Amino acid sequence: MARLPRLLRAAVSPPRVSRSSAVTTMERLSATTHLVSSLEYLVTEKDRLPGGMNDWRVGREQFRAWPAPVRKVLDVVSGPRGGRVLHGARVVAAAALLAPLPRRGRLAADLVLSATSLALYPRNHYGTDGSDQVAFLVQTTATVARALEDRPRAVDACLWFAGLQSVLSYATSGWVKVSSPTWRSGRALPGVMRTKSYGEATTWRLLTKYPRTSHALSTGVLALECAFPVVHLAKGRAAPALVAAVGGFHLANAGVMGLGRFLTSFCSLHPAVLYIAGPRLRTWPDGRVERRDDAFPVAVGALLAAALAAGVVSRTRQRRIVLRGRGDEREMTTASGNTLSYRWTGDPAEALDPAAPVVVLEHALSATPERAEWLVSELSARHPVVTYQRAGYGRSGYAGSRHFDIDSGADDLADLVAHVAGDRPVVLIGHSLGGYLVARAARRLPGQVVGLGLIDPSHPGEMSENTGTQDPDGQRVTDVLNQMAISLRLCLGPLLKSPDWLGQLPSGVRELAEAQYRDPAVWSAALREWRGSLARFRLYEGPLPAADVPVCLVTCARTNELTEAQKDLQDEYAQVAPRSVRHVLDVHRDAVVGERASATRVAGLMTEFIGGLGDGAADREEGAADVRSRL
Repeated sequence: MARLPRLLRAAVSPPRVSRSSAVTTMERLSATTHLVSSLEYLVTEKDRLPGGMNDWRVGREQFRAWPAPVRKVLDVVSGPRGGRVLHGARVVAAAALLAPLPRRGRLAADLVLSATSLALYPRNHYGTDGSDQVAFLVQTTATVARALEDRPRAVDACLWFAGLQSVLSYATSGWVKVSSPTWRSGRALPGVMRTKSYGEATTWRLLTKYPRTSHALSTGVLALECAFPVVHLAKGRAAPALVAAVGGFHLANAGVMGLGRFLTSFCSLHPAVLYIAGPRLRTWPDGRVERRDDAFPVAVGALLAAALAAGVVSRTRQRRIVLRGRGDEREMTTASGNTLSYRWTGDPAEALDPAAPVVVLEHALSATPERAEWLVSELSARHPVVTYQRAGYGRSGYAGSRHFDIDSGADDLADLVAHVAGDRPVVLIGHSLGGYLVARAARRLPGQVVGLGLIDPSHPGEMSENTGTQDPDGQRVTDVLNQMAISLRLCLGPLLKSPDWLGQLPSGVRELAEAQYRDPAVWSAALREWRGSLARFRLYEGPLPAADVPVCLVTCARTNELTEAQKDLQDEYAQVAPRSVRHVLDVHRDAVVGERASATRVAGLMTEFIGGLGDGAADREEGAADVRSRL
C-alpha cells in the first residue's frame, strides 16, 4: 500500500523520457515486430505455395506494366530463395537491435529492416496489415534518427513525426468508429468476435450474453481512441495513463484476437508519444540538460493551415462549378417545395411532336445525370430526353419539409413529368436505385407512362440475408455515404482520389462530374435517400406490385457476382409486367451507363424497346387489362 501513492503520482506526472532512450526503445519494439514477422514467414510456406494467397506467379501479374529490369529484380527478391535470404537477413538485423550495439551497428540494422521491408512489400502485397505498415514507418524513422544522431533538432523532428503519427492513428480510428451506429450501439465487438479471422468463440458468447457489458466495452474503446490527443494537454500529465491504457488495449487484442504483432508495432510509437508530450526542458541527475526542439509541429501546423485554406478554396470553386451547371438547365418546384433542375436534350422536331414519347432518365444513388452522358447522348439522337437532379443534388434544392422516404422521390418525379411532358406519353428509364424509383413513380401516372426501362434496378428484397448480399442491413453503404459527406464538409476534397469512371466520360462533362463528385451536398442527399430507402426496404414482404406497362429490363451480370436469389429479384421486375424484354450484359452496375460501349448498347436496347411500344391508347389499355386479369 505504501507504493500506491507513488504509483498514482507517477501516473499523473509529466513523462520524462530522454531523446536517446525514446529512439532506442522505439527501434527495439519495432525490431521485435520484424523478428516475429520474418520467423513466421520462414516457418510457414502455405500461403506461398501454388494457389496460396501470396503465390508469386499470380501476384506478379499486377506489376506487368512495370519496366522489365524492375520486374526481374522483383522476381529475384520475391522468389523462394530470395525471400528466404531477405527474411534471414531481417532476423539477424532484428535480433542485433535487441542487443547492445554501437551507433553505426544500430544504423546498419535499422537500414536493413527498412530496405528489406520495402523490397518485400510487392511479394507480400496480400499479406500485410497495419502492424507491418507501422513497423516499416517506425524503423524508417529510427533509421533517419540514427543517421542524424549528432543533430538533436533532426532527431526531435523524427520523434515528433512518430508521436504525431500515433496520436493521429488512434484519434482517426476512434472518430471513424463514432460515425458508425454499429460501434455506437455496441454491436461491433460481438460482430468482430464472430468472424473467422479475428473472432474468439468464448468472448463472442460472453458479449452476446451480456450486451450491456459489450456496449460498455465498445464505448470505452471509442472514448480511449478519441481522447488520445489529450496526451498533449496539461503538460503531458495524462500521457502515461493514456499510453498504459492503449497498451492494455493492444495486449487484450493480442490475447483474444491473436494480434500479437500489433502489440509491439503500435506500442513502438509510444516512446515517441511520451517524449513529445513531456516537458520541453529536461534536467537529468547527472546534470545534463536536454531541450526538445518543437519546430516540427509548428511546421506541420502551418502546412495544415495552408492545406485547410486550399481545401476551402477548392470547395468554393467546386461548388461554383456545380451551381453553374451546363448553362441550359431549367427549374421547377414540386408540391413538396423541392426545386428540381432539369434539362431537355434531343431532336427539336421530336420534342415538338405531341405523339413522340418523352424519355425521362432517373440517375442512381450518389450519381448525377452527367455520369450517364453517353447514354443520354445516344438516346437523345432519337428521342426527346429529360434529365434532372433529384432534390439536394447539384443545382436542385431540398426543402426538407418532411422526413424523406422513397415515395418523396417518386412524388417529385411525378410532378416533374407533369410539368415537362403535359399530356404526352412518357417512358421512364431508371438506373440502380433510380430503377426502383421510376417503378414507383409510374403508378402515379396511369395512362401517361407507356413503358419502363430498368437498368439493373435496386429491389427492396435485396437487403434480405437470403439473397447472400454482403451488406444485408445496408450499414456499410450508410457508413461510406456518411464519411464522404463529413469529409467533404471538412474541406478534405483535395485529398479525394479522382474516381476511375471519370476518365470514361466525355471530356465536355468531366469537370462538372468531378465537381459534383466532390460536392458534400451530393453525398448528404444520397445519405438521406439511402436511409429513406432502407426504411422502405426493411418493411418489404413482397412481392412487387404489378406493373401496368411494358418493361425493358437490363441486368448487369457482374453486379456483386449475382447469386441465384438476386437474379430472381431481378426477374420479378419482368414477371409483374404485362410485356417485358430481358437483357443480361456482362458489365458491372457502376459501368453500365458510364462506359461508352455499354451505354451505347443499352441505348440501342432502349430505343428498340421504345419503338415497339406503339403509340395508341388501345395498346396501353390492352396491356393494363392483361395485368388486371392476372391479379
